[in-house]
Amino acid sequence: MNFFIKNCKLDKEKTDCIVVPVFDLCELSHSGCYLDKCSNGYITSLIKLGDIQGKIGDTLMLYKIPKIFSKRILLVGCGKKDEINKVHLKKIFKNTINILKKLSIKNVIYSLSELNINNNIYWMIRIAVLSIKEFLYKVIKINNTNVDNINIDYITLDISKKNNLFIAEIALKHALAIDYAITSAKNLSNLPPNICNPLYLSRKAKELSEKYKNNIIVEVIDIKKMKELGMNAYAAVGDGAKNKPFMSVIKYSGNNIINNKTIAFVGKGLTFDSGGISIKPSFNMHEMKYDMCGAAAVYGVLIMAAELNLPLKIIGILSGCENMPGGYAFRPGDVLTTMSGKTVEILNTDAEGRLVLCDSLTYLERFSPNIVIDIATLTGACVTALGESVSGLFSNNQELANQLHYASEETDDKIWSLPLFEEYQKKLISNIADFSNVGQGQAGAITAACFLSKFTKKYNWAHLDIAGTAWKSGKNGGSTGRPVELLCQFLLNQSNYIYS
Repeated sequence: MNFFIKNCKLDKEKTDCIVVPVFDLCELSHSGCYLDKCSNGYITSLIKLGDIQGKIGDTLMLYKIPKIFSKRILLVGCGKKDEINKVHLKKIFKNTINILKKLSIKNVIYSLSELNINNNIYWMIRIAVLSIKEFLYKVIKINNTNVDNINIDYITLDISKKNNLFIAEIALKHALAIDYAITSAKNLSNLPPNICNPLYLSRKAKELSEKYKNNIIVEVIDIKKMKELGMNAYAAVGDGAKNKPFMSVIKYSGNNIINNKTIAFVGKGLTFDSGGISIKPSFNMHEMKYDMCGAAAVYGVLIMAAELNLPLKIIGILSGCENMPGGYAFRPGDVLTTMSGKTVEILNTDAEGRLVLCDSLTYLERFSPNIVIDIATLTGACVTALGESVSGLFSNNQELANQLHYASEETDDKIWSLPLFEEYQKKLISNIADFSNVGQGQAGAITAACFLSKFTKKYNWAHLDIAGTAWKSGKNGGSTGRPVELLCQFLLNQSNYIYS
């Protein structure tokens, strides 16, 4: 599917369909009025029959419109003109694709540039492309040759004002790069764990250095090297598994770097989490293949940065590992010495993600990063606290937290800040080690973040707990690709891109 930006002469365009907005109380848009005038009032004559009211979700397909070269016009309800927001826009685009994909339509023009929010054509274009792509995404079945065919080959986004064409082209470029990032993260996350194991994850990272050889260098650290570095917590989690851990370090450097700031992302990459000796219940354990969605998100974000050649220095770490029971598995009661030198008493081997991450966070110190963001499907407690729509945010720096909240609001990828008060830190006290790896049964998402915070004293740090938002359960479930767009937007903001 190819997207194009164009200032169209709508009545003369030879296409299969033109999508035109109709607002509440049957008010036509400017493009609708133009086409209606060209067709001698044909469109309004049909609207008067009452088959469309203009509410969001309404659609009406018109055929053989007089003096219009397009084979069809699809009228789509957009609700009240002055109340359209980003959520409404996504629904509008998804409604149209739901109609168009059922028909023999290969070429479609969207004449919806009047739906720009706050007069910002950038966001209208970006939301259009990402919404269409999201709605058409399908989980790839293993060894399945029957691929769902989408008839639509070309989508043209009509820009009614020529002075908006430049910013619209930028929006399209960004949207396609972000979609590539989201789709790559989804495809990686949806793979079964017998394919996507820690070694596979490291190979996917290596492929980035081959594809983006001018911007990306990748180093892979195996379990032997981890132990030499003193990453005993990380290594201990993987000791019980046949598939040993691999940590991928992706170093990205764009052209014309705007400052000396280094931004780092760390993704929890538990390609399968059985819980180890503290084994999980069997119900829905198959979904623990998604415990690497944090690493998949980092993988996607680095793809977007390379596609757009962002003028930044970025370090991405994919902390690949499996947590399995076995004769070499770590145990409740063990005391591990982390790479930082701090000791941890293991009370629950199913609190393994923080052990992998703590050594990854310490390893990052060698790059002297200014900003570090870790992304992890870390705790069921975060799902209990915030549900499946909102990710948890923890940070030791208010400015960084504010920047992430701003990117969240821009992308409608919701996050919510939770505290790191000293009272919660005390829940990790151990009488045999510096601290334990779990708290005392309360505020589990917070005590997990408190654990990580002990290893982030040398830089500004944020932790995103995406346990509730990274995937959806059920027959039609799968990876959501969150929070890739949020993090891409964070990087675009760091790059000082201007959208309007």
